[in-house]
Amino acid sequence: MERKFVKIKKYVTVSVIFLGVLATLTACSSGSKESKKTEHTSSSQSTKSKESLPSSSSQSSSISTSSSSDISSSSTSQYEAANSSQILTGNYSSLNGTWQTTDGSGKAVLKNGTIIFSSEYQRVISGPQSKNGIIIADAVNLGKHMGFMFAAANSSPTFANSSQTDKTDRTKDRFAITSDDEGLEIFDTNPMSFFYKISNDTTSPNS
Repeated sequence: MERKFVKIKKYVTVSVIFLGVLATLTACSSGSKESKKTEHTSSSQSTKSKESLPSSSSQSSSISTSSSSDISSSSTSQYEAANSSQILTGNYSSLNGTWQTTDGSGKAVLKNGTIIFSSEYQRVISGPQSKNGIIIADAVNLGKHMGFMFAAANSSPTFANSSQTDKTDRTKDRFAITSDDEGLEIFDTNPMSFFYKISNDTTSPNS
């Protein structure tokens, strides 16, 4: 009887120890799985975060390119537009600069109302007035009068004859010196005679 009790006691002790070891192993295994799961989740989030970086970088590059494009676009207009209101009051400073015909055959410098074709030949703008959508004035040289016609950018004269059109480059300021027999039709019949600003330089040509 005593031997049986001892055997039972040993069996219970062994069983308790076995169950304890099993519980410990289970806990360790579960903890290991949780740890691996956490590491996998953290690694996955890190990978996703890295994957999103190129997109952010791309957006930054796109913004930079857009800004550069805007800057390029805003500097397209090389020269300040002439001030028609000032011209009509006798202030011609907004016309100052070097002007040239489209084919390069004619060049003149405008400097405070004086049209300088060469050091020997000049004309002075006098009596400007607004007429038919443009500015008309005298171009005087030694008492001899010719006409001065100026059209600001994006404006054209109003023709009496509906068949006439403005064949000059109306996107730019332009002027022409006209003879007595030339009127507004010069915009249609002789567009190559108009001068356009090519620089702000007021150094006299051929000086």
